Amino acid sequence: MIDQFRKHRFFFSFLGCIILALLFWCSNIIAYQILIINKHSDGQNRLLNYVIELRNELKDYRILPYALADNPVLRTYMEAPNKDKALSTQLQRQLEDLTHVSKTLDWFILSDQGQLLLSSKQSPNFTFYDYFKKTHLSQVLKEQQGEAILISGYNQFLSQSAHLALAPVYTSKGLAGAVAVLIDVNDLVERWSLAGDLVVMTDQNNLVFQANNLNDLFDQKWLENQSNIQFLNKTNAKIYLHNHKKYLLQNVTLDDLKWQIHYLSSLKSIQKRAQNIALICLGIGALIFLFWLYLRERSLKIASKLENEQLIAKSAHLQRALIEKTHVGLLQLTQEGKISFVNPMGIRYFGQHFQLNSRYLYELLPNYPENQYALSFIRSLPSSEHEKSPQTNHFLEQEVILQKGNKQTFPALLSISSLEWSDSHGYLATLLDISKRKKAELNLQQANTRLEERVLERTQALEAAQQELLRTEKLAAIGQISTAIAHELNQPLTGIKTLAYTTELLLKRQQSEQALKTLLDLELLVVRMQTLTSELKVLAYRRPEKLTSTPVKQCVLQAIENLGEEAHDANWYIELNDSDNVMAEPTRLERIFSNLISNSIQACNEFKIIPSIHLSLQQQEELITINYQDNGPGMEKDKIQHIFEPFFTTKPIGKGLGLGLAISANLAKDMNGILTAQHNETSQLVFRLTLLKA
Repeated sequence: MIDQFRKHRFFFSFLGCIILALLFWCSNIIAYQILIINKHSDGQNRLLNYVIELRNELKDYRILPYALADNPVLRTYMEAPNKDKALSTQLQRQLEDLTHVSKTLDWFILSDQGQLLLSSKQSPNFTFYDYFKKTHLSQVLKEQQGEAILISGYNQFLSQSAHLALAPVYTSKGLAGAVAVLIDVNDLVERWSLAGDLVVMTDQNNLVFQANNLNDLFDQKWLENQSNIQFLNKTNAKIYLHNHKKYLLQNVTLDDLKWQIHYLSSLKSIQKRAQNIALICLGIGALIFLFWLYLRERSLKIASKLENEQLIAKSAHLQRALIEKTHVGLLQLTQEGKISFVNPMGIRYFGQHFQLNSRYLYELLPNYPENQYALSFIRSLPSSEHEKSPQTNHFLEQEVILQKGNKQTFPALLSISSLEWSDSHGYLATLLDISKRKKAELNLQQANTRLEERVLERTQALEAAQQELLRTEKLAAIGQISTAIAHELNQPLTGIKTLAYTTELLLKRQQSEQALKTLLDLELLVVRMQTLTSELKVLAYRRPEKLTSTPVKQCVLQAIENLGEEAHDANWYIELNDSDNVMAEPTRLERIFSNLISNSIQACNEFKIIPSIHLSLQQQEELITINYQDNGPGMEKDKIQHIFEPFFTTKPIGKGLGLGLAISANLAKDMNGILTAQHNETSQLVFRLTLLKA
């Protein structure tokens, strides 16, 4: 387990980094979700407070128009507008006074058709009809039926909104018009901005008419840059994105006014706080991980220490067991060469009652010639010159004669090597009794001597038998050849004798023509005997002294030419190149091809077959093999092994001597080649002549 942990320490470190990264990521997400949920809950509370405050503010504005709506002077004016200029001037002054007292923007008197009759003219840059239409105002007054109302108007050119608080004015004739107050909610929005919030108010057309901060954030399509989000507590909310900045968007709708209050909370601080919390969690996690690594490393060190102690104890136990049970004598020597420890086998070598401890090792070696080098080495151990010499780094391994406690000696293999331990320096000597091995070597040496003598005797007998066998084989070969030669020569000699006697009779009878024919037959027999003797002379050819580069194809063509008309009707398939050369003697090579071709033609003529001869060539690294094949009758497999023997032939008596292939084989052998015969895959006889490549 310890080795596995150390072996995969990098893996565990990498895994720890991944866990810390996951911890940071999860902590960041969870902290972000908790903070944004709290932000959302706080935004709802703030939005509710804004709605309440706006309601209270607008409630006061709703009451303002009634301060003038029940005025008798206004009613009188409304019955006949613009007829009495003094009355109009008086009402205008009252409107101006009401504007200053109520701290509103402007006061207006409208007819029931939405026409502007009088104005306090406190807003010189405000054009009433740029924001409100007559038909819309007339419709609102008719639909309201005597109740106060707040309406909003929008100037498309200035991208601004205006808000009116209306109170209807009734006369004896009915609805005569209305008193309108132009209100301003900027003061309220400015108070909201003191809290650092971002509040936006939109009218029934989703047009922004008030915003306390950063008006450049909002345009007519600002609500399109929203995305939905769901928190961990399944709460749904919206995120407003502008210039890569995120805002939490919450809104509420005022049903009666169709206004919407939008509360936007920047998420930048939340993201930063979430990252800070995640970093804190990461730091805590890293500390925990480092503490775990510390504890783990500490436990591994303790376990490793215990394991090492166990291994040391086990090793010491094994060493004691090996020392006690080994079949080799072990002696521990001090730096001075004294024996300080002997194992049981060493005690057995020297005797149970022989005291070895505190003795010098050289006391166990008698003064024999075999022990001189070992004695000098052991006696030099305590010397300072020996400690400084390079020899201390080498083993002493030598066969010596040791002396037991009872003065008996035995041969042993002694080896001494330097040995160091914690607090001192010494040597380790090993002893191995080789008495049995010496006896075995002596017995083996004696057995080898006897075996050599017997092998020599047997070799001499085999050589004599081999000479006798060789002589017998030579005599048998001479007898076989002599018999074959006698048989081949006796036939024409018998014929010559008969023909000579017949010629003599014919001459006596004076039949000269018949005698002449007999003499011709006699001449043929003599020619046959000459051919036989010439073939036998070829067998005695000497090996050529020097082989030359010989073209194979040229020798084949020359052999065909030498055969003359005999080879005229044959079909030839010669797959040889002019550059295919072998190391040979041209005359001998031509003779080999002549014998092969002559045999093929004679065999095909015997069966009345048109000869078809195929020659091809195969090249190896240093050899060339010429394949020779014909379409003749072939030969049985049991006869192929005798095909190169002298006087072996399958032809009828008198038509073949059986020397052609034997001569060809000898010629190939003389040129360091070989001629073989075997059947191919289609059971056709193929001759293969293998020679050295030129």
